[in-house]
This record gives sequence, structure tokens and C-alpha cells, in this order.
Amino acid sequence: MSNDVEVLRKNILEMATLVEKVIIDSMVKEKKLKDIFLIEDEINNYHKTIDDSVFKYIALQSPAARNLRNALAIMKMNSELERMGDQAVNIKRYFKKLKLNHTQLDNLLEEVMQMVRKSFNAFTTRDLTLAMDVIKSDEEVNTLHRDIIKDYMGQIRDDSISFDEGFCVIRVAKNLERIGDHATNVCEDIIFLESGADIRHSSHE
Repeated sequence: MSNDVEVLRKNILEMATLVEKVIIDSMVKEKKLKDIFLIEDEINNYHKTIDDSVFKYIALQSPAARNLRNALAIMKMNSELERMGDQAVNIKRYFKKLKLNHTQLDNLLEEVMQMVRKSFNAFTTRDLTLAMDVIKSDEEVNTLHRDIIKDYMGQIRDDSISFDEGFCVIRVAKNLERIGDHATNVCEDIIFLESGADIRHSSHE
């Protein structure tokens, strides 16, 4: 494999480490929005650097099939990681307004972080089985997200929770669910990278 591709893989994994940190920090009360922005700035720098490197690699090296798939998959993964960073900022904006502890959000975060970590692991080890596990886990995250929406909409209607508190919980849950979607997309890219199969919009059988 080209040394250029190996450098790209190394850079994307460094970026992934920052993404994992920023998601977790977004739901730590002691962490401030400015702390999240500092990490997001680092993520955005990686995003620009990796995109530029991929464009130059394709333009100057004219890579053959395998290396071209690597470059394209890394570019797509780069975009998904950058969006995860954006979601983490959104989470912190709403999470910092919460006055109560919400166990359902903690449970959703745990499920989403499992997906995120497994997706990065699958990329590192080129493990298609692990990638498929992540894709299948997305439905569980979607179910948890729907349950939170239903529960907190009911609490708002019943006046058992303030509108602002309930709305912020719902927005945090939505952004966590979107991070799960991005982890799923990363795993679809991994499967494309390793097998050449495009399974987007398929039943994932």
C-alpha cells in the first residue's frame, strides 16, 4: 500500500481520537462550551488538511483501484468525523442548560459511543464483521431516541417537566442519534473500502 495512504490513515485515526473525546466532553458538566470549541477547531484543521492531502494524492499519483478506494473512503470518513464534531458542539449548547440528571441520555450516550468506538476499531483492523455490527446497532440507538422523544413530549404536555428542560433533552438526544448515523456511514465506507461493495440504501443483509 502507498506510503501516502498510510499517512492518510494515520491522520484520520488521530482525528478520530479527538472526535471521541469531544463527544464525551460535550456531556461532562465541568466542560465548558469554549473547551468543546477548542477541540472542534483541532478537528476542523484535520478535516481541511486531510481533504487537501487526498485531493493532491489523487491528482498527482493517479492511484489504481485499491489505493483510489482507500483515498475516497478516507475522504468520506473525514467528512463524517467533522460532522460528529459539529454534533458535539450542538449537544453542549443544550446539555449545559439542563438542570436535572437524565438517565436516558446517559444510556443513549453509552450506546452511541459503543458504535463510534467500534467504527474506529473496524477502520483500524479492517474488520468487516465489526463494521456490520455497528450498522446493526443503529436500530437500537434509533429506538432509544424515539423512546426519549415520546417520553419527554409526554412530560412536557403533562407539565411534569418544564418546556425548556424537556426541549433540551430532546435536542441532546437528536444530536446523539445523528452521531450514531455518522458512525453507521463510516462503517458503510469501511465495507466499500475493503470489499468494493456499496451497501448504502440496502437492507444490509
